[in-house]
Amino acid sequence: MPPLIVLADANVLVKDVVSFAFLDLARAGAIDLRWTPQIEVEYAKHRARLRAGANQRESTADDLVWAQKRLATIKKHLVPGFQLPGWDDDGDRLELLRSNKALAPLLRLPDPDDVHVALAAADWAQATGRDVVLATDNLKDLPAKVLAPFGVVPLHPGDVLQLVYQMDPEGTASSLQKTAADFKNPAFSLLDMLASIKSPQQFDNQELAAELAVRWELAVPGAAQGTTKARTKQRSR
Repeated sequence: MPPLIVLADANVLVKDVVSFAFLDLARAGAIDLRWTPQIEVEYAKHRARLRAGANQRESTADDLVWAQKRLATIKKHLVPGFQLPGWDDDGDRLELLRSNKALAPLLRLPDPDDVHVALAAADWAQATGRDVVLATDNLKDLPAKVLAPFGVVPLHPGDVLQLVYQMDPEGTASSLQKTAADFKNPAFSLLDMLASIKSPQQFDNQELAAELAVRWELAVPGAAQGTTKARTKQRSR
């Protein structure tokens, strides 16, 4: 079975547990995870703000550089094939898509800032001839009824994880165990992973957390217990 094609929105990439779970699934061949240079820009800005906020100050250029270097390391070592077919950093592909009359409905999304994400997903779907799953927290501004005609299926990251799990329960469970084990200082247990899967601020999938708890022979922790902890984890590779 070919891997699930997944375009990651910036609001998914900035969440450590969510993004690294997806990155490990990509390395395992369960999903084909990609994004665009424009999504990278949004990621870096958001990451810079989060870093500054954690230190109770305004973000600076140093925070932005830190975020860009962090993503560069991820791209080099975890997903070297992250770029969409025909895309590069010059923005020409995006401008070409904006001028494509067949994609005009995507230019009228509720939030103009989301247009580039929808266009990228539609372009990838057309290039591969397969549906593209758009992993995003922003389902309101990326409505399924608008995206479906272009072969794009917007899903919350928890639903994406559920779909991958249904395709390969054992492989997905093993990949999530690896993701948890790779977090260091502080350690990140399988109970923490279950809390992240259940947490509204992370995967927000109580059903999947319950299934994995049975598989791992663990009790499901409360969402509140793991939410803050999951957001502050630092990844060690």
